[in-house]
Amino acid sequence: MKHYLSVLVVMLLVLSSPLVAQDEEVPDLSNLSLEELMNVSVTTPGQYEQQNWEATGKIYIINRETILDKGYTDLLDALREIPFFQIQSEYGHWTKGGIVNLRGHRSGDSGNNKFLILLDGSRLSDDAEEGLYLGMNSIPIRNVKQIEVVYGPNSTLYGRDAYAGMINIITRETEYAFAGFDYGTYNTKIINGGIKKYFTEDLSGEISFSSYKSDEQDPRDKSVDYLNRHVFPGDSFKENFYRASDNSMFRFGINYSNLSLRYTLFNLEGSETFGDNPDFYLTDYSTQTKLTNQVIRVNYEDDFTDWLKSSFYATYKKYEMDPSTANLYVNDFLRHNPPNNNNDPLFGFGGRKFYYFRTISYKAGTKFVSKINDYITNVTGLDLNFVYGIPVISESKGGKPIVSEDRRKELEHFFRLGGLYSEFTLLPMENISIALGGRIDLNSRYNNTFMPRVSLNGKFGEHLFKFVFAEGYLAPSISQGYLTSTTTFSLIKQNTNLSPEKNTSLEFDWTFASGSSRISTNVFYNSLKDGIVESMPTGELINVTVGDSIYNVPVLMSQNVSDGERIGLSVELSQHLLKNTLQLNAVYSFTAGKDKIKQLDNTYKEVNVKDNLVSPHVINLSALYKYYNFSAYLSALYISKKRIQSHHITTLYAELLDDKGYLNFEPAWLFNVSLRLNKIFNGISVWGRVTNIFDTKYYGESITANWGSPMILQDLRRFLLGIEYNF
Repeated sequence: MKHYLSVLVVMLLVLSSPLVAQDEEVPDLSNLSLEELMNVSVTTPGQYEQQNWEATGKIYIINRETILDKGYTDLLDALREIPFFQIQSEYGHWTKGGIVNLRGHRSGDSGNNKFLILLDGSRLSDDAEEGLYLGMNSIPIRNVKQIEVVYGPNSTLYGRDAYAGMINIITRETEYAFAGFDYGTYNTKIINGGIKKYFTEDLSGEISFSSYKSDEQDPRDKSVDYLNRHVFPGDSFKENFYRASDNSMFRFGINYSNLSLRYTLFNLEGSETFGDNPDFYLTDYSTQTKLTNQVIRVNYEDDFTDWLKSSFYATYKKYEMDPSTANLYVNDFLRHNPPNNNNDPLFGFGGRKFYYFRTISYKAGTKFVSKINDYITNVTGLDLNFVYGIPVISESKGGKPIVSEDRRKELEHFFRLGGLYSEFTLLPMENISIALGGRIDLNSRYNNTFMPRVSLNGKFGEHLFKFVFAEGYLAPSISQGYLTSTTTFSLIKQNTNLSPEKNTSLEFDWTFASGSSRISTNVFYNSLKDGIVESMPTGELINVTVGDSIYNVPVLMSQNVSDGERIGLSVELSQHLLKNTLQLNAVYSFTAGKDKIKQLDNTYKEVNVKDNLVSPHVINLSALYKYYNFSAYLSALYISKKRIQSHHITTLYAELLDDKGYLNFEPAWLFNVSLRLNKIFNGISVWGRVTNIFDTKYYGESITANWGSPMILQDLRRFLLGIEYNF
């Protein structure tokens, strides 16, 4: 981290003196008329610059001004306040920082894998479909131009994993130079800085850095206290463990004429805690994990003619757990009497001691955007990807770290895939837009797919309508296909015949604006096929040897045994008062649906999404007051009751369950406030933010709660103060 800071300081000193550091002219989206809002440029839905009104699907834009006014520090902050996103803090689990539920599509052990995340159009999500193994709170957003959230399947242009939606983080384009520092609860320190400079008209360079460090979640400090908790059946956690403890992001870019090079490095260190009370549950443990995620992308763009634009790209990505840490498990039960008087708080013996995974991918592609005439535009492209993936595995009981390259090669699985896509956008009338497209993906691991998309958009006076039919798919992860794991209670074996999960979606979106008022409504229906259920019983029993003992255990396997549906409605109202200095906003979203899971006896178990930790009703209320350089933002979030059927019915945790065996999570109201003074003292801005003002205690459940803690205390009150200087 010190090395990156030194590089950043040198860059600022060398380059800032002749720099013309001007913020982009960022519009206040909430103040725009409907006509102006419809004409805002977006690039994500169609992979080329379009006006918002003609782009396919519902798009939610979060631009730089919104981020500053509302005090967002990371991507999770922004997503919490827009429709259909429900977020559960996972206490650093795999350093994901939070599990994101989008439109009732709940992520599981594979991480945040129900949607696709891009950075300047380059995929951040893992290429082995293991989700997003860099905490969502690790993605800085202080240096962005805008974030484009596109709802619904987008596999027609983006392929696998653009299943329920996608997020594209678009960084700033003009020259800038800034540095910022935040300090808050749990000795949290956030450092941000960046510079972009044009040396000539054709040559520019940029460098940015972000660091998040906190004392809140380090098992080397917390485990002793964690071990001594005796609070059952009270609060699940005595301490507030919820974010990775040490994250950093470094990004470097250089642009020459039509050629650009980007290098992005994420370093993360976090921990994981499970269990409620060591008196009742002996697998209470803590872990420490480090990950390094790197992306290198080269891109070339050119205009062949006035009507034909082309681009070519190549990407190298490497996601890897540090094999020396790789989830070191600590068995709290044995720490009562550590053998050989070993007082190391991270000492562990037995259990699954080392987890590890790695993905290396090489990707290349080309795209052509043809403006055939004033009424027809076509985008056609080809993607090729070669992936070397190691599933999330453990070295079994008492295992050793996977440190040798030979051992890693033994665990590696190679696959290749290619996608060919094309979409036409037609403008038969000045106020009508029609999109027709399709994509075929060929994969060496699973069935080939074809993903169509059709949309009809219209703008009529103060009204904007969008109708969309689209299909998306979620590829089986490497772990779902190739994981093998032997424990004292199960044997998980490979299933290399998995098929992709499919989402067929119908969507209607309507926006109306008149004067200082605006209303927007979105309705969707999703039909889901071939859903993958992890660790599904096969009906077999087998003897396994663990240590010196033999156990008769069930055989589990990931299987395509789930079909389902999702429906949803969101209504957003916006009103401007006091000559547009006060903006009031209210959003209500409703999500429902069910999954039908095939059982061993060929019957189906039906599970409503409200019984799978999805709150059917969510309300967001907010007020933003802006006067010259001062802004104040107050927001309130209501999360309705949710529940899940628990396997703890036969344990001492049973007293937490209702008479039907459900673990119930009560509704909660959460309040946040942000205050900001912009551009005072020649470029300095200061702010303060308090989240969960009233320290409301509300709970979620771990994604592996069947064998850990049934309830996890969510985000408690946090204070954050910040300062930023724009050169």
